[in-house]
Amino acid sequence: MTPSRTKKSPAGRTADEKLSLHEFIPYKLAVVANRLSQSIGSLFEKKYGIQIPEWRILMALHSCGPLAPNEVVDHTSMDKGRVSRAQRRLVELDLVIVRDDPRDGRRLVLFLTRKGAGMCAAIIPAARETEAWLLSVLPAGERRALDKALSRLLARSQELRQPEEG
Repeated sequence: MTPSRTKKSPAGRTADEKLSLHEFIPYKLAVVANRLSQSIGSLFEKKYGIQIPEWRILMALHSCGPLAPNEVVDHTSMDKGRVSRAQRRLVELDLVIVRDDPRDGRRLVLFLTRKGAGMCAAIIPAARETEAWLLSVLPAGERRALDKALSRLLARSQELRQPEEG
């Protein structure tokens, strides 16, 4: 065996092992995130008539204030096309308006309408309830540790988004 094939990963596994998806943390994170997102998404679609990309944009605007579409892309990790489609639908539903940026007239900014802000206020308790249900399987110390670990992984994942230098 060559040294590269027996090199241990940071998790202590060797490179020539089979990849068991159920032990691969990025896979598990993606599955949990997708299942939770689908659960929340079906609730919001039935109750409020919006889909997951629309919900993410609403919550980004509610949390961060007015954002340019490229900033929405950054905050939600959705691609430009998905943001554009969801943005158009939110405008049609009168939940978001698009205006010239008051600081830079060359760019557009998304703003929540009064109706959009009201929908966010209505949605937040249901989102918190779903979050509480999911986390209820963990004792308080594990919830805090999970939150801390996810925050660190989220920060680390930003490195994946940086263009490679050199």
